[in-house]
Amino acid sequence: MELQHLSHEHPLVFIEERSHESDKAYCSGCGELVSGPSFGCVECGFYLDKKCAEALSEINHPFHCNHSLKLLVSPPYLGSQGFCDFCDKRCDKFVYHCSCDLDLHIKCAFFSNNIAEKRFGKVEDIPHKDPLISIENRFEKLKESECFACWKPLSNSAYLSLDSGFRLHKKCADLPTEINHFCHSQQPLILQFNSKPLPCQIFQRTQHRGIVYCCSPCEIALHIACVELPTKINHLCHRKHPLILQSNPKSLPCQICQETQDKGLVYCCSTCKFSLHVSCVSPPPTIKGEIHEQPLTLFWRQVSFICDACGTTGDYVSYICSTCSLIVHEKCISLPPIIKFPRHRHQISHTFILGQRGIKTWKCRICPEEVNPQHGSYCCSDCDYIVHANCAKEDYSWYIFDELEKTDEQLDDNSIFVVIKETNLGENINTSTVTFVKNQEIQTIVFTIVQFVTTQLILNALWEKTHLSSSGVPTQKGIIRTHSLSPKRSMITLNAINVINPA
Repeated sequence: MELQHLSHEHPLVFIEERSHESDKAYCSGCGELVSGPSFGCVECGFYLDKKCAEALSEINHPFHCNHSLKLLVSPPYLGSQGFCDFCDKRCDKFVYHCSCDLDLHIKCAFFSNNIAEKRFGKVEDIPHKDPLISIENRFEKLKESECFACWKPLSNSAYLSLDSGFRLHKKCADLPTEINHFCHSQQPLILQFNSKPLPCQIFQRTQHRGIVYCCSPCEIALHIACVELPTKINHLCHRKHPLILQSNPKSLPCQICQETQDKGLVYCCSTCKFSLHVSCVSPPPTIKGEIHEQPLTLFWRQVSFICDACGTTGDYVSYICSTCSLIVHEKCISLPPIIKFPRHRHQISHTFILGQRGIKTWKCRICPEEVNPQHGSYCCSDCDYIVHANCAKEDYSWYIFDELEKTDEQLDDNSIFVVIKETNLGENINTSTVTFVKNQEIQTIVFTIVQFVTTQLILNALWEKTHLSSSGVPTQKGIIRTHSLSPKRSMITLNAINVINPA
C-alpha cells in the first residue's frame, strides 16, 4: 500500500512495524519516535507514523469555532518557527494553522480535540495520580509541571497522565463546553483557544496557551480557574462581613498587597470599604526571600506595624520571622539583596542592622531625610553611603542595566567624559549618547544634572505632543543605562531623545 503525501515528493510505502529496534526512525510530522505502523520513503529516510500520515488536510476544531484549521508541513512564518497555542512550544514540523494566527502541533490538535469530544472514555477508568504522594521526588517535579488545559500546577489536584506526555487535571478532563457566568450574562461562554489573545475579566492577565472560556463576539475571556471562584467568601482578614466577588469602582487598595486594581474583579465588602485581590485571598503561608536567610511566615492579624525591611508603616497583613523578631510587608520580601546602583561606584546591599557597618552619617543620599538605623536600608560596605530601601527601589527602577565587558584601560582617567556620539533618528529627532566615569563625588554631581535634564526632556516632549498638530513629531522617553566595568568604577550612558520643533 502506497500513499502520496503533500509533505514528500515520493510515494510513501506502508510499514507494518520496524524490523529492528536499532533501526530507529522519527516521524517527520510530529517529531516522535516511530513505534507502530507507519509510512516511509526508505530512499530519503522520510517517515510518518500512521496517525500523522492519515491526518486530514483541513479540520474543524471544537475549540476554534470561527475558522477551520489547515494542515501545513511547516509554520507559515518567514525566519520564525512560531509557537503552539496549546503547549507553548516551538513549531518546526507539521502544524494546523488558522488565518487568525492560531497554530497547533499536529499531536496537540489531536489531543485538544479529544478533550473537546470527551474521547478519553470514562475518566474513572483512567489511572489517577495523587499529587500528595511523593515518590522519588515526584512531588517536587510536579511543582514545575502544569495541566495542559488550565495551565495550573499539577500538584494542585489529582491528574491524569495520558499518552504522548500530555497531563491533565482530572477536573479539566470533564469541563463543560459552555457555561453561563455572572461576569457576562448577555451570552454563554464557550471553551475555546485564546487566539486573540484576551485578558481574563477577573484576573486581568492573559493566558496565551491552553484553553479559556470565551465569548468571541464580545471579546470576553475567563480563565478556567477563575470560573471556579466562589462569588462569596468568609475571610480571616475581615470577619465582620462576607466578601463579595465584584468590580472595584472606588479603586479600593487590596488590604494584603496595598496595590489598587481598577479593572477586573476583587473580593470586596462595600459597607466597610474593604478589598482583596483574587490572587491575594490565599497568600502563601511561608515565603523565602533573598534579603533574609530564614523563611518568613504569614501573620493574618491586621495590625499596625513598621516594616523592618523598608522602615515604612503598614496596617495590613504582614510576614514575620519569630526567630529574629522581624516583621515585613509581603512586597518587601522580594527586595533584591544587592543593587548595582547607578549613583554609586560600588554595589549597595540590603541590611537589617546598620550599626555593624560603621555608618558615620545617617542622611539618605537620595532624599534629604535621615535613615532610621532601627530598620532596614541599603548601604555600601566600603563607603559611608546609605539610602532608604524605598528610595533605592524607586530610583533603581529608572535605569536599565547592560553588562559590558570593558576594562579600566579602555577609559581615559584624565577626563570625566569618554565617549560623545550623536546619531540622527529622523528629520526632527536626534539622540545624544554621553558616556562618563569618575569618582563618587563627580558621579553624584553629574547624576543630579542628568536627572534634571532627563526630566526636562520628558516634560518638553509631553508638551510638544500636547500642543503640536496631528502631524507633529512623536516623542520618546529618555533612557539611562549603567554598565558595570569593575569593582572600582562604573560607566554611565545617557540616551536622551530631543524633539526639535519643526517650526
